[in-house]
Amino acid sequence: MAINFLDMYIPTLDQAQKIIKQYGSPVYATDPAYIRQKSERFLQAFSRFNTKIFYAIKANYNPHIVKKVKESGIYGIDAVSPNEIRLALELGYKAEQIIYTPSNPSDEEIQYAGEKGVLQNLGSLSELERFGERFPGQAVSIRICPEVGEGESEKVTTGQTESKFGIPLSDLEAVKTITEKYKLKLIGIHSHIGSGFYGAYAFRTSIEAVCKVAKNFDSIEFLDFGGGFGVPYHPEKPEIDLEQFAEAIEGPIHDFNQFTGREVEVRLEPGKFLVGRSTVLLTTVTTLKEKGGVTFVGTDSGFHNLIRPAMYDAYHHVVNLSKPHAPKKLVQVVGNVCETCDIFNKGIELGMPEEGDVLAILVAGGYGAAMSSNYNIREYIAEVMVEEDAIQLIRKKQTYEQVMEDFISPY
Repeated sequence: MAINFLDMYIPTLDQAQKIIKQYGSPVYATDPAYIRQKSERFLQAFSRFNTKIFYAIKANYNPHIVKKVKESGIYGIDAVSPNEIRLALELGYKAEQIIYTPSNPSDEEIQYAGEKGVLQNLGSLSELERFGERFPGQAVSIRICPEVGEGESEKVTTGQTESKFGIPLSDLEAVKTITEKYKLKLIGIHSHIGSGFYGAYAFRTSIEAVCKVAKNFDSIEFLDFGGGFGVPYHPEKPEIDLEQFAEAIEGPIHDFNQFTGREVEVRLEPGKFLVGRSTVLLTTVTTLKEKGGVTFVGTDSGFHNLIRPAMYDAYHHVVNLSKPHAPKKLVQVVGNVCETCDIFNKGIELGMPEEGDVLAILVAGGYGAAMSSNYNIREYIAEVMVEEDAIQLIRKKQTYEQVMEDFISPY
């Protein structure tokens, strides 16, 4: 049995060793029970509204993971690229179950989504104009800039005026002009304040902005408040209070429904909230080094497998599965990439580590495997799904030949 550690999946040492023996180290391991648990919790929290939940597939696009999300009752897919649309369709989602929110899309991308019948949620006047030229008379949604942002890092905060995302509130008249010009039916207003917010104040402010904008259009069918709900990466932090976020929606939505005389649909787009805590990155200690008063615990993984700590200074808790009850030592857990920033945790107390120990890097299901790379000509690692004693391979480890196969030979 796995350890239930504040709703974070951690395999037992025996389980981890079986996985590594079969599929190598490092390796991603997922317990879908945590996907079901978080999906049910999310659905229940917002059940008081006429709600549809769309999974932000960019968080983890492994088809087996997406299938588990779908089986957990999540309605649709929030896509940000044509290939995410394609995968969603191949996995059995209907076009109306997908919403496409691109960032600076090309004409070809707008054309592709339109031909597939997927609703586009556009964040600039240029995109809206180009959509209107190609699909006059069609339904469309817009992403506004709510002028409030919040997130775990400035690199993932999106709702502020200075960000690249969303149509400025000052451009609403231009939106009306374009929609009238092409006889577009504006059916949705969307905003997203950022990734990793834990309180409801900024979220409520963005909701109020969306509702205020929506009152300017008679054809609105849904209001979309995005995703980004915080995930506790540290074991001492509790799960966010989803009821608080539901309450933040309640007042503005009630007022909007009173204004329009009908019940509007509420849309939300969680990603890592649903999948983050379902997955660990298993890695093996290869090197111990004392240097400058620091104990470095070197591993056989690196930021090519999990880039969040290097890119965002994100915290990921690490557990020494081989010595969970040994005396603790303050260490830095580092990777095998030739970059100074390749650090998984800058300062954590681990059970006295030794070379060969198996470590679990926790809460790695969101933006872990999905942001992997072949940097340093490292292969993509295997991914497995663990259900009780059954271990299923859901992604093969790449070979060197597969990494290099798309290059044209210089010889």
